[in-house]
Amino acid sequence: MLYNLQILRALAAYLVFLTHLGQYAGSILPRPDFLAFGAAGVDVFFVLSGFIMFVSTSGRGEGVGAFLTRRVARVVPVYWLVTGIIALLALAGLKPIGVMEFRLEYLIQSLLFVPFSRGGYIEPLVSVGWTLNYEMFFYAVFAGLLLVPVLAHRVIAAAGIFLVLALLGLLPVSGLYWTFYTKPIVLEFAAGIGLGYAYLRLPAPAPGFPVRRVAGAAFVAAGLLVLAGQVTAYALGVEGELTGFARPLVWGSAASLVVGAMLLLERSGVTLRSRWLLSQGNASYSFYLVHNLMLHTTSKVVALLPVTGALRVGLIFLIAFTAAALAGEVLFRRVEAPLNAALRRRLDRRPSPRIRTRVLPAEAETGSAQESASRHRLRARPDRDTIGHGSRALTP
Repeated sequence: MLYNLQILRALAAYLVFLTHLGQYAGSILPRPDFLAFGAAGVDVFFVLSGFIMFVSTSGRGEGVGAFLTRRVARVVPVYWLVTGIIALLALAGLKPIGVMEFRLEYLIQSLLFVPFSRGGYIEPLVSVGWTLNYEMFFYAVFAGLLLVPVLAHRVIAAAGIFLVLALLGLLPVSGLYWTFYTKPIVLEFAAGIGLGYAYLRLPAPAPGFPVRRVAGAAFVAAGLLVLAGQVTAYALGVEGELTGFARPLVWGSAASLVVGAMLLLERSGVTLRSRWLLSQGNASYSFYLVHNLMLHTTSKVVALLPVTGALRVGLIFLIAFTAAALAGEVLFRRVEAPLNAALRRRLDRRPSPRIRTRVLPAEAETGSAQESASRHRLRARPDRDTIGHGSRALTP
């Protein structure tokens, strides 16, 4: 297990929570989107997804079918469960998390990860699930990339595919699917794949290398990037949540710096040990799916109390965060982990076609040994690639 990345998952999920808390804290914030920077947690997750997918499949020789089966089983059960809860609440007339109108087609498209417009936004019934539509798309693309046996060629192909998609988005073509899947945010998956390749190729830092200083500089640079992005957005009079190419250039770069710094620290033997954050990292996907529901429910309950201002916001934060953390842990331990374990046992007993991975001659001396070591470090949970995500994707 890469401990630092697990902890980073939890921190990224907390950032997303912070952004959505802003919807209930407008009365005490300088501006309604003051906490929009927390949506950069999504960008961290997308970079992590690309990294984990590349590294965990680099030497496994996993077939396309087995890969897709594992991905679907990892994402679908908990997501369908939460979607079903939201649907039942909507049918009961409770209008959870902005579901002002319920239609059967909304439910079907949500369950099938098909993007659709609802209330002016491209989002399923579980509003944050728009990022899972991207994840499923990424899985489909990466499954095709598994047919490319040479790792370097696989990286080049991924970069080319996602870059072309982002550039196609500049064309004056209408259509919801076209607009959704050609958003520049898809470049962040390619960034994660590039980090994965570097992780497998580059040796561990030599003794005496200032690991902590370099990692610290990367963290500071990431923070300054996010800060500069927010200040620029406010100066231009646009929303604090970055869009277009600005998002991968600013938040995507910051996310890549943070992920790279965490990897550098871990490879050098510097691990961040926290039982709570490790546990929350494992449960980050479930936390992500339920945190908006917890915020919405808590805000309704707190509204009944004779509190206002900062005290009201503080109560919403404390109760909703605790509820989301506990619910995430329960869902992970009782639903997510058991189902994944059962699927692994079933797949491990079933023979499947293997795809051999080759390295270029230049990679042979350094790559093979490092791939083996990397796979050893990832052995605990190599497939935990999907995570919490952030706010909304605007309909064109």
